[in-house]
Amino acid sequence: MNDVVVNPQPPKDGLFRTIRTVAWALLGIRGHKPYTHDAPPLSPLKLLITALAFMLVFVLSLVSVAIYISRH
Repeated sequence: MNDVVVNPQPPKDGLFRTIRTVAWALLGIRGHKPYTHDAPPLSPLKLLITALAFMLVFVLSLVSVAIYISRH
């Protein structure tokens, strides 16, 4: 008999899941097990865009704090 296993649709990678994954990765506290669990269904393009957005916010925050401190 030919038993064909139909693979259900992969889980959709939501925006919150991508943000959470990037945030934990930037903090450096993600373990190996969560990475292997999250890695396959996440879109590399979404990860890249989210990481760049996080880094932009981080750099702008540092610049804003530096400007504020230098004026006072």
